[in-house]
Amino acid sequence: MTVTDFIRPSRNKGEWTQAQIKSVTVTDCANAMWKWLRAKRRARILARRPIADALWRDVVESTPYLRVLGEAERAQLRKLATWFVAEKTFVGTHELEVDDYMRVTVAAQACLPILELGIDWYRDWLTVVMYPGGFVAHREVEDEDGIVHTGFEELDGESMAGGPMAISWQETDPRTAPDEPVVVLHECAHKLDELTGEPNGLPPLHAGMPRREWSAAFSDAYERFAAEADEGTDALAFDDYAATDAAEFFAVMTEAFFTAPADLADGYPCVYDQLRAFYRQDPLARR
Repeated sequence: MTVTDFIRPSRNKGEWTQAQIKSVTVTDCANAMWKWLRAKRRARILARRPIADALWRDVVESTPYLRVLGEAERAQLRKLATWFVAEKTFVGTHELEVDDYMRVTVAAQACLPILELGIDWYRDWLTVVMYPGGFVAHREVEDEDGIVHTGFEELDGESMAGGPMAISWQETDPRTAPDEPVVVLHECAHKLDELTGEPNGLPPLHAGMPRREWSAAFSDAYERFAAEADEGTDALAFDDYAATDAAEFFAVMTEAFFTAPADLADGYPCVYDQLRAFYRQDPLARR
């Protein structure tokens, strides 16, 4: 793993013509109108389709990493979750009937990463597919000789680039998940990563976040973790799935950032600092 695995070169846009400048001006006006209409619609959603108080308390108090949020953060999370429920389609599979508790639970967990980013960071996908438990996905892998191998993989969650997010309800429900429910955090990290193209551990960084610093922090941490995983170390600090590739490392580090921030800050302080800057949150301050 090198620093280039966590970095994507920028595109050369070239010089703009006068016609393009005029086109952008018209486009800017259209975008401004669209943003105004969207804001009006979302205000109506908050007014007409609020999450019930009792339901919201139940969801937040049953999830440890939501329970530690302050009053203002809970209010912001509730607003985002309300929009998430209204704007996403929830599909139950294998006769799973999706109810309000399930929708709000997924929405609350999904909106924690974007608490300080905004709901539009999830603009590129519309559907949450919910399985009762773990599910099996078909895989095709082409080897170095061009031979395609097919098989199946057991999953608790999957983010389909440009498409739905699929999750196991059993692993999402804080009442049944064996540990803290992290599958939604994991898959939503992939959704953020996909905003820059094929997932590679580099989501869209904010102004003032140099890519070289992100790349250096994540590459160094990944190399150390992968080496420990290869050695078969029994006491890995994080899920060994993080050693799969750069994208999975970013997703697992996102899980740890919100659920075990002290462990992440102790093990990989530079990664914690980068995630704190990206998510614009400091979970350590909540503990």
